[in-house]
Amino acid sequence: MGRGGKRGGRGGGRGGRNNGHVNGERQSYKRFEDLRRDNDNFRKYYMAQKIVSDSEFPELMESMRSVLPTNFRITGSRQQAIDIREQIVNEFVPFIKETSVDGAEIEPPHPLEWYPNNFGWQFMIPRVALKKSKELSKFHSFLVTETEVGNISRQEAVSMVPPLFLDVQPSHYVLDMCAAPGSKTAQLIEALHSDVEAGRTPEGLVIANDADYKRACMLVHQMNRLNSPNIIVTNHSGERFPNIYRQDAEGKRAGRDIVQFDRILCDVPCSGDGTTRKNVRVWEKWRPDDAHALNPIQSKILQRAAYLLKTGGRMVYSTCSLNPIENEAVVAHVLDHFEGALRLVDVSDHLPALKRRPGLATWKVMTRDGALHDDYESIPVDDAGNGRRKFMEKLFPLSPDRMQGLHIERCMRIYSHMQNTGGFFVAVLEKVAPISVDERRKAAAEEAAAAAIEAGCAEGAANPAPKRLADQAEPSDAGAAEPGSDAADAKRPKIASGEERSERAERQPYLPDNPREDPALVENPFVFLEPSHSDLRSIIEYYGIKDSMSRNGFLSRIENGAFRSVYHVSDSVRELMELAGQRLRVVNTGIRVFSRNSVREAPCPFRLVCEGVPQLLPHLPDRYVIDVSFRDLKTLLDEVNPLFTALSDECHKRLSLIPASSSVVVAYDPANHVNDEEKPFTRMTAQLAIPCWRGQVSLSVHMDKNQLCSLIHRVLGRSVDRNTVGGYKLDNNSRSSTRSAAETPALAGDDDASDAE
Repeated sequence: MGRGGKRGGRGGGRGGRNNGHVNGERQSYKRFEDLRRDNDNFRKYYMAQKIVSDSEFPELMESMRSVLPTNFRITGSRQQAIDIREQIVNEFVPFIKETSVDGAEIEPPHPLEWYPNNFGWQFMIPRVALKKSKELSKFHSFLVTETEVGNISRQEAVSMVPPLFLDVQPSHYVLDMCAAPGSKTAQLIEALHSDVEAGRTPEGLVIANDADYKRACMLVHQMNRLNSPNIIVTNHSGERFPNIYRQDAEGKRAGRDIVQFDRILCDVPCSGDGTTRKNVRVWEKWRPDDAHALNPIQSKILQRAAYLLKTGGRMVYSTCSLNPIENEAVVAHVLDHFEGALRLVDVSDHLPALKRRPGLATWKVMTRDGALHDDYESIPVDDAGNGRRKFMEKLFPLSPDRMQGLHIERCMRIYSHMQNTGGFFVAVLEKVAPISVDERRKAAAEEAAAAAIEAGCAEGAANPAPKRLADQAEPSDAGAAEPGSDAADAKRPKIASGEERSERAERQPYLPDNPREDPALVENPFVFLEPSHSDLRSIIEYYGIKDSMSRNGFLSRIENGAFRSVYHVSDSVRELMELAGQRLRVVNTGIRVFSRNSVREAPCPFRLVCEGVPQLLPHLPDRYVIDVSFRDLKTLLDEVNPLFTALSDECHKRLSLIPASSSVVVAYDPANHVNDEEKPFTRMTAQLAIPCWRGQVSLSVHMDKNQLCSLIHRVLGRSVDRNTVGGYKLDNNSRSSTRSAAETPALAGDDDASDAE
């Protein structure tokens, strides 16, 4: 993950940007090529860990000093992803095969052999070189535009791995505990929607959480590209993600029965020393005790995830670090802490083409003085009490017999020299037994009730034997067992005492089953709109929204009694948000489907929003969905605000039935126009749905610049400069004057399309 907000990693702490300062001293500017790619302690530390053989270690180090190739993943719905893949295969691969840079031939992009459906790709040209190359500007422009639209994710290859091991299904409740910047979350959402018919909504949901509010807002930008009503973006510290309590039939809290998740991804903050190929500064900043500070928070996040996971559920713990203190040490001690309730899953037969190494069963700990230690007792203690600290005990391996019983070899280590990637660690865990007292009580009651029903004993079903557990001490407040009880001692981290506790006497112990809650988010909350709300009623009536679209999912942020936008969420998201109330710090959720007009004479005060069209399309009546021929589609993209007279008679006739100053969807389904003489520049199978504004005598596209650029390229085969093409705010000139791909300069974009962890 290589991040963590204020705790280190990208964005803060030692691992983030610090305005040219390193350890408080201003560093002189160096060219990228001149940055040092070595660290004596780094080499000493990892040689001692035996992560690879002595003969293989130089090859690993050499690969870690080299620059990463360009990697990207095709995103979105399956049919749309296939269209983008075919565009790459049929247009860009042949183009790059015929292109040379400085007289040298270029190896074209190729699919990652282990990524399903050939949706993951690698291009051997580094990202910086690709950006500067005039010969490859066409391909670079394509990547930047499609990334902005959301059809492509610029994502490091090994960063794509963790979600693939979660096996997310449409009915699953999924939690991404440390989600920003969101590339892995996008994979989870795609998996949630993968086997769902068009026009239907999955029963499950995805919560994308991050501890840093600004990074959570980055998630919103990423999630808006995916058009899912099943997403909630939240802002909590991972280790303090709140309990969400279920309610009974009367709407009251049902004891301490909390909402648990089927799948959880813990891509935790880490030192990021597996990213040296991308983050060259890691070499000069790496220190042996960085991992020591990160280990406790990583352990807390994983423990919290264990409580939030359903029995029988699966979670993945991952880092972009090679350090066993952040990897095997965390996994081993958490597994040992829960005494068999969690187990490592053997996934050696999954993604067989992905090269990996087993987890380490032994490792050493390096202290600040550069000394390596095999066990906790070997760390000296000076007269001042410095050196050995109590927390360091959990940095070391458990005893050999306990390590063997955990099957730590089922963890996966991915090294950069094996498949030309970055370094990564992945552990897949399954919860095989209840952990908390409440989980055990609930499971016992359910088992007894099922047994009683099976035996035909109605009395037993009504009063199951495990009900006697209720006679045990049970605190009335939300949370775990009473402090000091056997259950609490068995399932909570032990609290240090005496001298070990003196440094933190004022701090409360961390309770992973009921952690301290974060304060409520100070901003306008989302409010669900009842179907009787006047504005919502006018929208539904005007656009004729069918009953197939849930009326319970409309919501908005209301300020001063009014709102500008209407969002829509799935029933599962609404239920969870209502259960959570103010406990959940919701940054954003759902899809924006309607926005308030600025046109006063419009018959409806709200218009359709581009990102909401895919969600609305199956529920709109035919009146507002106009199926056009390729000729009309070409006219709409070729010209700005084309007059009705420039369109076909059939299209003109359909538009005349819609009031002026109103939204309409122009649809082009390739399956309905196989006999058209003209066809799109690239092969297309997915339906296009373009939101438009029906003016008095003309039709204009209501679409983001980048989406419009992407569409023009795919349909007309023209590369368009984003600075000269806009959405519906364009002047009345013609897009047909845009230059050809060969004449068009590289898109003037910032580095938003850079690789994401």
